[in-house]
Amino acid sequence: MKIALDGYELGRKAKGVGRVIHNLLLPLPDKLPEDNFLIYTKENISLPSRSRAEEHILPGRGGYLRWQNGPLRKALKRADPDLLIASNYVLPLSCPWRSILLEHDISVFSHPEWYPRRYAFPRRFLVRRSLERADIVVVSSVFVENEIVRLFGIDRKKIKLIGYGVEDKFRRAPEDEVRRWRHGKGLAGKKVIGFLGSIFMRRHVPELIRAVEGLRPEFPGAVLYLVGEDFGVLGGGETSLLIGRDWIRWEKALPEGDLPVFYSSLDAFAYLSEYEGFGFPPLEALSCGTPSVLLDRSSLAEVFTGLAVMVKEPDEKEIAAALRAVLTDEEKRAGILAEFERRRPQFSWARAAAELGRLIGEMKTK
Repeated sequence: MKIALDGYELGRKAKGVGRVIHNLLLPLPDKLPEDNFLIYTKENISLPSRSRAEEHILPGRGGYLRWQNGPLRKALKRADPDLLIASNYVLPLSCPWRSILLEHDISVFSHPEWYPRRYAFPRRFLVRRSLERADIVVVSSVFVENEIVRLFGIDRKKIKLIGYGVEDKFRRAPEDEVRRWRHGKGLAGKKVIGFLGSIFMRRHVPELIRAVEGLRPEFPGAVLYLVGEDFGVLGGGETSLLIGRDWIRWEKALPEGDLPVFYSSLDAFAYLSEYEGFGFPPLEALSCGTPSVLLDRSSLAEVFTGLAVMVKEPDEKEIAAALRAVLTDEEKRAGILAEFERRRPQFSWARAAAELGRLIGEMKTK
């Protein structure tokens, strides 16, 4: 079988979808030794050379949809694959090939108010069309599966649940490395509460800021360490939430290699998101030995049952109480970390890739 993989989101700036492609799709040639793979990317990512996996670089102007329906569509027409794995929510407008669609979430339908109209309108059309036309839809949580069935009436039989994993590099960093990191960041001797992710309103960073501010009399020197691009939440100038709060550290991004020590240096992680299809950051923090405070909604309530301290509402007092529990209740911390170690094998990318390989193998017989 000739299998085409959409690798647009791979590259130096890869985020959630890029992480899924790297860990779930790129191992497929090793899982399916009889098949040939065509991996299409927008930039050279120097994939390891393999006899049955060819990387094809397709430069293009504009965003993803223009690339997908321009350079990628032309390349697919020439190659005529037996199967297309569409990794980024939608299929090409014209897609005569059998297809597996990865649908990470459908927030553009559930919450269109979060997106500019010029983005949401075409996306809503394309997501619906793609869900209807794909042979198989892969999701990472029951939450996303239920949303798809509820909103689109898609036959549940063609939706396949493959839970995502956490990369092996996310382990507790050595204590001397943590000490150097904290010293270099001016965090030595302080309680540090962290957040990592794009800073959208739905992630309730303002409420987190006020919660940490309320804890500071109890924990003098406590620091809130934010990592992520701000999408109009923190504000600027005289309206900035950072003014007068020198205990907030904010960096737009960290090098990928620094993430394990970042997570390991925290005393607590907070991710108060209204809507997630899975939730990589709290899983990565947990894998590095740092428990999280999460909002008890969407996939977070499902994936992290028993693995985090949950809050029912994004209320600053409730958030502060949950953070206090993570910071002071050693029995609770130890219980969460022990439960994660017991369940760590379920968060395996190798298992996930093997499940997808079996799914593709079943398609060959139909």
